[in-house]
Amino acid sequence: MQKLHGKGCILAAMNKIIAILGAISEEIAEIKKAMNISNRIRLEKSEAWPGKWLGKDIVLVRTGIGKQRAKEATRQLIAKFQPEVIISLGYAGALTDGMNVGDLLIAKTIISSESDSLPLEIEGPENSKWLELAKMIPPPDNAQLKVGRLLTVDQVVHTPKAKKELANRFQAEAVEMETLEIFLLARKNKITFFSIRGISDAVNHELIDSTSFLSKDGEISKLKASCYVLTHPSSIKKVLSLQSHAKIATKNLTDFVSKLLSN
Repeated sequence: MQKLHGKGCILAAMNKIIAILGAISEEIAEIKKAMNISNRIRLEKSEAWPGKWLGKDIVLVRTGIGKQRAKEATRQLIAKFQPEVIISLGYAGALTDGMNVGDLLIAKTIISSESDSLPLEIEGPENSKWLELAKMIPPPDNAQLKVGRLLTVDQVVHTPKAKKELANRFQAEAVEMETLEIFLLARKNKITFFSIRGISDAVNHELIDSTSFLSKDGEISKLKASCYVLTHPSSIKKVLSLQSHAKIATKNLTDFVSKLLSN
């Protein structure tokens, strides 16, 4: 693992850096596999992998789950790599019947679940250029691509009832836990920003409360998850279903971003 003092050498060999951020390893696994990675760098509780993908200089970052972890990882990313573009990707839960597992949502508006916050529009010439380019890319097979409103919350939304309540309150298409903080830092530092989410659970899917599965670095602990399943056998079906849906979302996200970067 490379120490942070090696940043200068890495930056000297990179040009027009595009940062790709996902909360957990599964979201970025296929991109990581496809990249020619030059180093692994520890960013306190998160990780970064600089390298090449599709002829582009990429820094791939695992931020950890949640707004605070995403904020801290993004702050360190910007300080150490000064990317020109930040792409935030990952899983999201559908809030409407019109979004199904594997569908993709490009965020045009980001909403905070905090009651006194106003919706944030992703605007500006460079952001709009990426948005228009993305809208021309055909969606993956058996999936749809939408541009809409993405809600960032503080906790996993487990039940269909809670999802529908959020949809009624915020008129958003999907919900997740990181994008808002990443966007705010990108905007503050005048960095082009693009957000895309893959639906991993439909509005009528009920999830397991995975809060207790988190490790200190914001990853899902496989050991803790396994222990939960062993003590809650009735949860096996939900776990297997979510794993299957997550793989579909990962594949569609990776395919779409690869086409976006190839243009």
